[in-house]
This record gives sequence, structure tokens and C-alpha cells, in this order.
Amino acid sequence: MFRLLVVMTVLLMTTDAQLSILHESFLAMMDFLPFILEKADTKLQKVPSVQNFPSVRLTNIDNVIYYGTISIGIPPQEFKVVFDSGSPYLWIFPKKSTNPVALTRSQYDNTSSNPYIPNNTSFHVLLYRYLDYNVTGFLSTDTVNVANLNVERQTFLKAVNISNEHMLESYLNKSDRKYDGLLGLSYQQTFEPFSVIENMIHQGLMSSGIFSFYLNRNASADFGGKLIFGGSDPAYYEGDFTYIPVTNRKYWQFTIDSIQINDFTWFEESCQAIVDTSIWKIIGPEKEVLLINRLIKTNSYGNVDCNRISELPIIRFNLGGKTFDLTGKDYIIRHPYDKSTCVTVFWKHESTYKDDVKWVLGMPFIGRYYTEFDMEKGRVGFALAKNV
Repeated sequence: MFRLLVVMTVLLMTTDAQLSILHESFLAMMDFLPFILEKADTKLQKVPSVQNFPSVRLTNIDNVIYYGTISIGIPPQEFKVVFDSGSPYLWIFPKKSTNPVALTRSQYDNTSSNPYIPNNTSFHVLLYRYLDYNVTGFLSTDTVNVANLNVERQTFLKAVNISNEHMLESYLNKSDRKYDGLLGLSYQQTFEPFSVIENMIHQGLMSSGIFSFYLNRNASADFGGKLIFGGSDPAYYEGDFTYIPVTNRKYWQFTIDSIQINDFTWFEESCQAIVDTSIWKIIGPEKEVLLINRLIKTNSYGNVDCNRISELPIIRFNLGGKTFDLTGKDYIIRHPYDKSTCVTVFWKHESTYKDDVKWVLGMPFIGRYYTEFDMEKGRVGFALAKNV
């Protein structure tokens, strides 16, 4: 109250001339206000509300499988799927499938879904160019719900045959730990059905053409990770992103400047790599992988003494002018069948592999570095992941 009386007294004592000057100063300030606000806006970085980003909670199984839940049809039928940045396709098993692997998994029943549109076009997809793994089946169209977002008229594959069924098991033999299919997140292939991520963007379900992954590498934690649509969540990474241009928009392909371990450096003229959210390995050329595993002293089975993990050398991936380090804790995992056994994640390409892509950076790299996929700007971003 005292302050109010003082202000009123000062105003009463102000002359008309002084009031005129104050009035003119106020008007001048209002003229410059848009400029002031614009300058302030350039200094203050806008942080989107993370709570508005749709997301899928992931389950981590032994650091070799991460899956989340989607639904297909109305009423919804739930499926556990692996989200795969190395493929654009969504596939699941159909009802009454004769495939022995499908018998222990959830199966899609088109007869109970109202939006279902029959297609029955035969389709063949090569899911992993570097693992010789392909699926054949028939196309169908229905509503797919991802992160509580309804993707209308989504075409997907009802899988009939898998060329390498052992790959689907991925070291897992417990029925309650198996996933039902795969949802691809790579760039759209030419003259093929729109991928789920492309349709989400075209139907305006995402605030931007960005999705990102946090993979928790603590296999015993209840929270396995998160897939976020529309941006990145700073709750799961620290520092700034390093962005690397995509060199082939058919895949999430980019350039590795070099790789270093101890005194060895590879790729003086750089090489091509892919980042893949569905692979538990880091795959590379046979010569380089054999040398890495020799330097970390694996045996013929790829095993490492678990007591030596903290002593293992740092492996440096140089990307976009910055260094991304992997320690023994990052590239050695516990064997899913025998937790007392530790195995390397560095594996060589299959002998039949022929491509310009030399390296595949899978879950171990993404677990260490929160990864952002930007479809609009054609780039991949990496930032140090937090331990949450």
C-alpha cells in the first residue's frame, strides 16, 4: 500500500511536459517492441512440450530384442512388434497360419475388423539385405494404431513364409517373450505400399517428420526404452546432437569418416554405414571385425571373460567430424542363455553379402547414443544417451 501511495504522489507531481515526454517514450518503445521480441526469440530456444510427443514404450529382452505394442483393426487386435529402421514394411502372421513359428504368436483375424480391405496381392520383401532374411505373403489394408494414433488405410503384409525362421527366434525360446511381427521405419521404397511412418506424416499425425529412439541397455530394468514420434525427448539424452546427412534415402545410410581402436585406423577415404534399430550386433567387413575381436581377445565362439570388460579398449567411430566412443560395457553383452557368459557384438557380414554398405550400427550403438531420424531433412542425429 505504501508503494502504491508513493507512485501516485510522483505521478501527481509530474508536470504536463514531463507526462508528454513519458507518453512519447512509451510510444517509441511500442514501435520497437516487435523488433525486441524478435531478437529475444532468436536467443531463446523453443523447447517443444515433450508430453505432446506420441510415443511407444519398449520392452528390452536381454539386450537382443526391443519390442512395443501396436494394434490393427477395429476393434483393435494387439501385436508385439519390433520397430525396424532397416525396413519400410509392416508384417504380421494371419489367422490360421500354417507356419510353425506363427503358432505361438498373435495372429491377425481380418474377419473381425470393419475397416479391413482385402487385397490378396502376393508380395515378397527382403527384410535384411545383410542377413539374407526375407518374407513372402499377401497384402491387406486396415487401420493401424501406433502410439495411440490411428493410421488409416495402412497396407501391410500377412506373412506366409519366412526364409530363415531361426532369425525370428533371435536367441529366444520362451513363448511369453516372443514378438508377433515387424514394423519398418525406413524410407519408402519405389512403387511399393506406403510405410507406416510415411502414412503417419502424410495424414498429419506427427508434428514433424522426426522419430527417435532411446534404448535402455540395462536388461534388468522394467523400462526398456521409448520410440518417440515428432521429435526427441531431452529426458533421455544430454548435450547437442551431431547430425550426419543421409547418403541414400532408400535406407538410413550415412558416411563413417573412420574407425579407431588402439593404434589402428580404418577407412582413410570414409565408408558407408546403416543404423539399424532391430539388430543386436554391430556388423562389419570380415577383416576388420576379426581384428577387433582379436584385440579384445575373444575366443573362437566370440566369448570374452566377463571380468575383463572394464579393461577392454575403446572403439571410436568418427562421424560428422566428432568422435563416438564405445567401451567394453557397450560392445559386450551377457548371453541370453547363460548370463555368466559374455559375448562380443561385433560380427562379420555373411559371405554372400555384396554392397557398398560396410557397417551396420545396431542396438549397442543406439543404446549408447540416442538416435534421431529426420525424414524431412534427410539426416541422422546422435547424442549421448542418459542412464535413466
